[in-house]
Order: sequence, then C-alpha cells, then structure tokens
Amino acid sequence: MKKIRVAFIGMAHVHLAQLTYQLYEHKEDIELVGVADYYPESQEQFETHIKLNKERTVPLEIWDDYKELLKQDIDVAVVCTDIKDHVTVTEEILAMDIHVVLEKPMAMSMSDAKRMYRAYKKSNAELIVNWPIAWFQSFRKAKELSDSGIIGEVLRVQYRSPSTRGPYVLGEHTPAELSKLWWYQSDKGGGSICDYAGYGCTLTTWITNKVAKKVYGIKKNFFLPFSDVEDYSTFTIDFGESVGLIEGSWSTMSNGEVPTGPVIYGTKGVIVADRYTPEVKFYDELKPHQPSPAPTAIYVPEETGESIATNLIELVRNGKPVYEMISADFNMKVMSAFDAGIRSCKSGNVELAEDPFSL
Repeated sequence: MKKIRVAFIGMAHVHLAQLTYQLYEHKEDIELVGVADYYPESQEQFETHIKLNKERTVPLEIWDDYKELLKQDIDVAVVCTDIKDHVTVTEEILAMDIHVVLEKPMAMSMSDAKRMYRAYKKSNAELIVNWPIAWFQSFRKAKELSDSGIIGEVLRVQYRSPSTRGPYVLGEHTPAELSKLWWYQSDKGGGSICDYAGYGCTLTTWITNKVAKKVYGIKKNFFLPFSDVEDYSTFTIDFGESVGLIEGSWSTMSNGEVPTGPVIYGTKGVIVADRYTPEVKFYDELKPHQPSPAPTAIYVPEETGESIATNLIELVRNGKPVYEMISADFNMKVMSAFDAGIRSCKSGNVELAEDPFSL
C-alpha cells in the first residue's frame, strides 16, 4: 500500500519538531518527503530557521523551493510558517487538492480565516488546525463529563496558560536574537495571544458548545521591552448563557499549584482538569465559605493512542472525518472568540463576535 506522502511547508514554528516525531512514529504508513521554508525574508532568516529546528526534528530533506516540493505527489502539507502567512499558503495548497494541516491558531483575523474557509469549500481536500490539546485525554474526559450533564448547565469555563516565559527563554537567547524571530513581531502573529489565548478560545468554545457573542480583552507587555508583542492577555468571552474566562501568558513564573484548567462550573457541580495531570476531578458538595471538600469522584481516562498522525491516516486511507477540535468548521467558531478578543485588546472596548459562516 502506498505510503501517505507528507511535506512540511515553513520552518518558522517551534511545533515543527514535535510534528515530525509524531508523524515519524507511523513511518509504516507515512513518508516524510521533506521541508521547505516559505518565503523567508532573507538568507539569514532561512539559516536561522534551519539552526533552530535542524537538531530538534527528525532528519528531513531540506528543499530550496516549496513549490517544487509540493509537486512531489504530496498527500498532506503541514504548514509551520508564521501565522501571518497561513492565509496565502493555505489558499495555494488547497487549490492543489492537497490536505492542509495548520499549526495553531488558524489565523490572525476572521477576514483571513474566511478566505481560508472559502478556499477549503472549493477544494477536495481537508483543512485541519493542529491543536496539541486535542490529544489530552484529561481534557477530553472533562468535555465528556460536562456533556453528560453531571454538573448541570455550564455557567463558566476557565483556562490559564501554563507557567512559561514564551517559546524561547531570555538568557539562552539575547533580546537582539529574539527580536529577529516572528514570535516577537506582532505583524507576523507573534505574542502570547496567538500562542496561548487561542487554547482558551478553543476550550471554552468546545466545552460550552456555543459560539461567542462578544469579548472583552486586555493585553500587556511586562517583560519584553525589545518587542511590540504582548506577553500577557486575558479574555472574558460572553457565550450568552455561559461565560469563558481565559489567560494567555508568557509572563507566568509559576502556576502556584493552581490548575491550568479547564475548570468547568455548572449549576450542579464543578469539573477540574489540568494540563499536567491525567486526573479529572468532579465536585458536587456545596460548602460555602470553607476550603473545598474532597472530590466526589476522580476519573483517570485511558490513553487512546489517537494523534494527528492517526487522524491523517484514517482521513487519507478511509475518508474518516478528523476529530472535531481540529476540523475547519469548528475552528471557524473558535475564530469568532479569538478575533473579537484581539480587536478588543486594540480598541479597549467590548467587541461583538462575527458570524463565522457569514462568508
């Protein structure tokens, strides 16, 4: 049986390394054909991308021209450009009827997302957004429990990014070095909002089963005077009958033993999950003005082995739809909250969310 041929387009995203290993684990079904940078602005930038990624990834053949790479009977193109370039590269690849896997988030704006979605609807290929949290079994269990009605109606969902100072650590890299990377340039999609607030928009949209109506956002730059990006943001998302409260941060020294979430508050109970533990806790005992009682139940979900690789194999081999969280339709709903939050951070006002399917 012919192997599924995968090309990596763009070398700017740090998740390039993670993705190469995830796909290489299924080398009996998947062939990694090569990687090409996408419109590097200079030879220096190209060399920087190679330096940052070459030793961290599965060895890949480096192509000089991404267009030539895409002509090599490619089934799936994994896009690891900066976020600004998602729209143009996605339109180009979908027009070739090649499946596209985008590193998260989908786009910098709803207008870009709608261009990509229109290209997807004209194509015979799928448009996929790889959220690593799609494969966190604790998050899936939290969603399953919430959907079961065990906590009644969902009132609010909270999520905090983990303790981090960003994709690269100050001290290991100088401000001068970091300032040249797209992660620290707002016009290319750099900053903590695109890196971490997107996770919160995704989880709150997914768990509430609703589309955002309006969002209020705040952003700050606490530690990056050499950059024009934010290293902290908070969004309050109005879903109508539910609320999402999220923080996206590159300025968190420690979580202070507070769960990242999602923490799901309902009319009859609470569900607590965390990015770093498989346990999902359920509480339904009300004791006002006292320390929290012990959980009513603790769930430890089994690992399923499902991943972006297994989803791609099932898609290409059998036409099976990909997991909801990484699908194009769902990510258009995520973009409603994400786009409104970005606009609110700029305007200082509550911003109405756009209808994701009003094309």
